[in-house]
Formats: sequence, C-alpha cells, structure tokens
Amino acid sequence: MNSSSKKLDFSYAWLVFWGIVLIWNIPNMIPWERNLYPGTHWLDLQERLFKCVLVAAMFLALFARPWMGWLASWVLCLWWLPASVAVRWLSDSPVTSNLVGMAMASSPGELKNLILSVPPLVLIGFIGWNIVGAVLLIWLKRRTAWSWSYAGRGKVLVFCGILLIIPYVLVGGTSLGHPPAQGGARQSVDPFEEGDRSIGSDAEYPRAFPYELPWAVAQYWQARRVVDAAIADLRALPAEQSLSVGVGSPETVVLVIGESSSRKAWHLFNPKESETTPRLDARLAKGDGLYPFTNVVAQSTSTRQAVPSMLTSQPLLWPDGKANRQATRSITSLASRAGYTTGWFSNQAAVGRFDGVIAAYADEADIKAFLNPSSFFQQGSYDEVLLPAVQRHVTSHPKTFLVLHTMGSHFRFDHRYPPGFGLFPGQQGIEQTYKNTVAYTDALLDQIIDILSRDRRSAVMVYVSDHGQGLPDKQCNKPEINRVTVDSYEVPALVWLSPAYTDAHPLAPEVLRKNASLPYTTAAIHQTLKDLVSGPEMLSDASTVEDQGSFLRQPKVGKPQMIVAPNMRWVDFREAAMRNPCFIKEP
Repeated sequence: MNSSSKKLDFSYAWLVFWGIVLIWNIPNMIPWERNLYPGTHWLDLQERLFKCVLVAAMFLALFARPWMGWLASWVLCLWWLPASVAVRWLSDSPVTSNLVGMAMASSPGELKNLILSVPPLVLIGFIGWNIVGAVLLIWLKRRTAWSWSYAGRGKVLVFCGILLIIPYVLVGGTSLGHPPAQGGARQSVDPFEEGDRSIGSDAEYPRAFPYELPWAVAQYWQARRVVDAAIADLRALPAEQSLSVGVGSPETVVLVIGESSSRKAWHLFNPKESETTPRLDARLAKGDGLYPFTNVVAQSTSTRQAVPSMLTSQPLLWPDGKANRQATRSITSLASRAGYTTGWFSNQAAVGRFDGVIAAYADEADIKAFLNPSSFFQQGSYDEVLLPAVQRHVTSHPKTFLVLHTMGSHFRFDHRYPPGFGLFPGQQGIEQTYKNTVAYTDALLDQIIDILSRDRRSAVMVYVSDHGQGLPDKQCNKPEINRVTVDSYEVPALVWLSPAYTDAHPLAPEVLRKNASLPYTTAAIHQTLKDLVSGPEMLSDASTVEDQGSFLRQPKVGKPQMIVAPNMRWVDFREAAMRNPCFIKEP
C-alpha cells in the first residue's frame, strides 16, 4: 500500500473514532430537561455533553483498532442506547433509581405486563439498532489496515484528561455550576433521607448516558437497603386486630390515595368552583352510590407522614415525623389474612426519602407494581397507567383488596394530565393547570368505578387525598404555591358503594349520609375500610368511637381535628384556621 493509501486509511480510522464518540453521546444531545430547568437547561446540556465527549474519547483511546473500540463500546453500553433515548423521549428523564425501582420492586406478573406495554416502535428500534451494530462490527473488522496510532491516542488521553481536570482545580473539586456534596458534614437522623443521599459529588454523570444506569442501580440499592430494613421491621410486628369478614362482606375493596388535592378545587365539594368534577357530579345527581365527605382534613402536608396513618392506627411514622415503636402492620395485611388477594399499584416511586416508608407498606401486598419511571417533579406516567392493573386484578381474583397510590395534583401540575385535557386546555397558569389535575382525577375515579361496576359484584371504593395544596393567593399574600394555608389541609374524601353492596347492607347509605358533614381527619380511613368490610350492622357501637374515627361512626362530641402544623407541632385545626386561615400554626 502506498503512502497516500495509508494516509487515507489513517484519516478514515480517525473519522470512525470521532464517529463512535458522537454515537456515545446521542442521548446526551436530546434536550429532555428543557421543561424542567428552562433557565439553565442549555448551560447544563453543554457542560454535560462536553464532559461526556471527553470521557468517551479517553475510553476509545485505550484501543488500537476501530473494531476493538466499537466492540468494547457495544458490549459496555451502546447495545442499550435506544432504551436511554426512549426513556428520555417518553418521560423527559434519564434512567433513574425510580426507573430501576419500577422494575425491581414490581411483582413478576406486573413487570411482564409492563414490558409488554412498551410501544412496538421502541422494541423495533432496539432490535434494529443491535442488528446495525453487529453489521458495523463485521465491516470494521474487515478493515485490517485501519488503526489508531499510539502517538495519536496518547495525545487524546493527555488533552482530554487535562480538560477534565481543569474545572475541578479551578473551583476546588466541584463540578461546574454545582455545589460540593456535603458528605460527612451533613448529619441526619432520618434513615430514609440517608438512603436517598446522592452518590458522588458530580451532578452531570448520573444524568448522562451511559453513566446513568450504573449510578441509578447504585442509588436504588442504597435507598432500597433502608426500605428493606423498614420492611423487616414491619414483618416482625404484629398486625392490628383481625378483620371481620362475613357473608355480606364486599368482594372488592379499593382505597385510592390522592396527592396534593384541595377540597376547595372540587366542584363536587364547592359548588362555586368551575366544573372540575363533572363525572362525579353526575353520579351523585343520579344516586349512583357516591357519598362525599365535606369536613375531612389531612393530618400532615407531607405525603410520607400523612399516608401511613391512613393504613394503620399505629404507623411506622407519625404525622409529626416521629418514629413509632408500637407500630403495627397495615390493613393490607389484615385483608390478606381475611382471604383477600391484595394488591398495591403505585404511580409514585418505590424508594427514596419521600416514598420509602410508604413503599415498605406496599410490600405487605400479594401483588405490587410501581408504574412511574420518573420522580414526582418530572413528567412520568399519568395516573391512568394504573387502570390496566386494576382491571387485571379485579378480573383475576374473586376477592380483592387494592391500594392505588396516585400522582394526583402534585406539582408540576401540567405534568399530571395529557396535553389538551381539562377545562383549560393549553393553559400554563398555575390555577388553571391545577384545576385540570382535579378534572383528570375526576375522570380517573369515574373509570375505576366503571371497572368495579362491570361484573355487578359487591364492591366499595374509598378515595382521599393525602393532603391539599395552597395556590397563589392575593388575599393571603401568597405569591407561590404553599402548604401552610387551610387549603393545604382541607382534602376531598368520598365513599362509593356498588348496588350489590348496598343491597347486602341497606343501613350503609343512611349512615354515610348522616355522617357526611361531620369532622374527621384522614386517620379515619383504615377504620372506615374495616367497617365497610364488616358492614355497619356489625358495629358494636355505630355512634361513637374513641380512636381515630371512621366515616361509619360519629366522632366523639367535641373531639378536635388534630393536625400537624408546618412547624411539626400538633394543633387543633379549627382553632388554628379561625386564628389565621392563611397560616396554620400554634396559638
């Protein structure tokens, strides 16, 4: 081969070098986070891409021949590149610990159904991409004259290494634009917070291909260890008193846990509001077994502290954040022992500071699925992703007890419903998008009721939001969303009974209507579920109850609605609301 041919081969070889570097960074060029961090998006993307290009070049410089570099790249990461692109495209997110948890924490059957629900275009792209990769490997291996010179590879290693080190030297060991990790200086007594601590000090690599996957797996297992410890503690605990099941007990029981929904925004509870709940309004108007409760308040405005008390009278974590040494397992375990096939289907995460304690309770269910690949501050899945799982579970099991944990109205509001949905399609204002989330929840509950009504079985459904949401309010001088006003505590709650259940328990509608305006907290939910299973006729005293209450029992006269204020102190909600509805606090 003459010198000109060698130069040509040399040039082609280095074109392949930089071509592979470019392929490594295809996912990193997708502007997936443009709606999440609009102010810094392009700066973050450029920094991440710059660093990832340098690392990819240094990796390839370790190999002398293009086919070796391509093979190593393919085996290491490029084979799953389409999956990274698909995740970014579908969920506006890189691969995260939530996505790993979605796969690891779901029951095998539900995971299989989840895989089968992947869009065919994604599967076709994945297979096609790997076929192209194999063909390219064969083509490169036949170019026996192509190689990357030792001197050239050395220059790449030195030059890229210097560029990577410079920012750390200049800013004292931190990534550009990001603060250093607190490390040991940060003292926390919350194990769930410790489990959720970010691994490493560089914020760019965990969000970049291909580093996202190993980072996500490591982050998941760090958080999962804390959840597993909580699960082990729960398994060692006794259950609450047994669940009374008789001939008239419902065949299907469903608890739907809402998120960040304020009662004031529901037309069902507030006739002055715009038509945010047309489907539930219609069911109420025609007497379709719907019973709204108009005086329920959340015990906490933090999901992780509010939800456990809905599930058991002795939760792992009290609403004020304190651990409970007398904790018991939840009503899910009681239902399982009573012969129900139990399920927990969540559109929230399986691990993390805000989700781990709730996920520990989810483990009590016979079948569980976590269906949101993203976190609560990203696009993720719409709550309708829960419906196929509900349909399968109800159809497959004669006696079912389900807990559905929705994303509801969690900020960002415009991420919680499909484009063009709601009273204000296309609107981006906070108030309008929030009302659209309520309308979406209305549609979701209507579809759940439809599923429960199809086979005419005896069924009950309870819905309650974990807490409310304060919106910007000129009267309260609140320019942004908040969780300190009365709207943050006043939550929607309702019970639906199927005709078959009402026929078996004719006293139930009368009791529910009678109690609909009485004062309750969300801690009444687990006892309400027990009483619905037993039937109101079986209650030893249907008028009063001394514990956390039940919608089928009247609260003790004068009993306050005790809630946790933003400063983590217990207060009487009514007294605090009368003092200052714009800020719930101690006297």
